[in-house]
Amino acid sequence: MSRKIFNYIKNLHIDPDTDMLKRIDAQRLNLFAFSIGVVLLLNGLRDLLFGFSNFFWGLFVLGGIFLFLFFFTRARQNILVCLIVMEISMLLVFYFSSTSGFGNGLSLYYFLILNTSLFIFNTKETSRYIIIVFATAFILFLISHYYDFRIFRVAGVENLEFSKNQRFFAFINVFIWFGILGYFILSKHFMILKLYKEVLRGEKIMASMREKLNRKDDMDLENLVKFAMNDDIAFIPKMKSSFPNLYDNLTEINPEITAEEFKLCALLKLGFTTKDIAEYNCISVRTVQTRKSRLRKSFRISSDTDLYKWIDTL
Repeated sequence: MSRKIFNYIKNLHIDPDTDMLKRIDAQRLNLFAFSIGVVLLLNGLRDLLFGFSNFFWGLFVLGGIFLFLFFFTRARQNILVCLIVMEISMLLVFYFSSTSGFGNGLSLYYFLILNTSLFIFNTKETSRYIIIVFATAFILFLISHYYDFRIFRVAGVENLEFSKNQRFFAFINVFIWFGILGYFILSKHFMILKLYKEVLRGEKIMASMREKLNRKDDMDLENLVKFAMNDDIAFIPKMKSSFPNLYDNLTEINPEITAEEFKLCALLKLGFTTKDIAEYNCISVRTVQTRKSRLRKSFRISSDTDLYKWIDTL
């Protein structure tokens, strides 16, 4: 159940046919916007329970903005809307951090917004907006500093006990936000790295196959390998059309060949290693090894025969 909810949040309003890199970016932003929105709303409710309605409304507005960006994908994809959100967020930080002195710790939120801008404006075309965000934060901080962070008045904030609690909760919130932001930055990095490795592996497989088949310009081979790596249902039909004799030769040896066995033979034919097959089919290496053993028994292949050489003879 929790997995379904997670996948729903991650893939909301994302076209399945979207380019892989854009999809990874959109998924990270979906999860980030939803997570931060929920954290801010919960903290707003906490302040409301303690009777600080001003702080509640500030956090409520900020959390609502992030949830708005989550539910309305078109707004999030608009760079100007994202810039406006960053600016509004800093104005809210400016207001609440300038109520009871620097000691309330709310100015720490500036650093969160600055790091969030690095996460959102992460392309060459949008990087100039980072300068605007940084400049705004710097100017607002200087103004607050000039007035000793005591520009606005909010009832009850001068209470020493409240100030200590506020500073503590500000630190906790910043800590959580940085943790969430760091997680999504790292997960995005690891996913892109994995995608890059898959591309390199795919190119290596295609180069090896073209060398064996002597078909330098075979574009079907590229799609075939792509279908195999994505565990696409179109892989088997594509394999049968690309290697029309393979299935006939296999059924001639074993008329009772199963769909699972033919798929394994097809992957072996393309040169996929045991680790490759396990990774792209979301199964364990041991499961692949078991299937290979069953394949040997089913086709009466001796243990000293190399499966890859055997499949190449068909």
